[in-house]
Amino acid sequence: MATAPATPIRSRREMQEVKAPEQFQFTKQGQTVSGILISIEPVEIKGKSAIEYLFQKENGDRFTCLGTADLNKKIHPGHVGYAMEIRYETDNTSFQKEGQSAMKVFKVLAAKEKEPGF
Repeated sequence: MATAPATPIRSRREMQEVKAPEQFQFTKQGQTVSGILISIEPVEIKGKSAIEYLFQKENGDRFTCLGTADLNKKIHPGHVGYAMEIRYETDNTSFQKEGQSAMKVFKVLAAKEKEPGF
């Protein structure tokens, strides 16, 4: 059984709450997000495999977005540590099968140099 310490433990650092990243979804053409790509992770969503991209904004907030066919072709592990900007451009229906959603097409920009610390 654990007991409380005789003297309270004092933190020498100022602490702040760490929150889970927000899930960003591209729902409207023209939407743009930007941040430094922190990681690329495989995830399972509703029983299907997907890729999740984790970004950090300039203000330190983090957000994730799920990969799409187009994003997964354009963003790769070599981009980790680079500032990126993603813009939802249009929908492509040329490959669309009956019952499927149109493929979202994105413009992806990546900085030429890695951010310091990566």
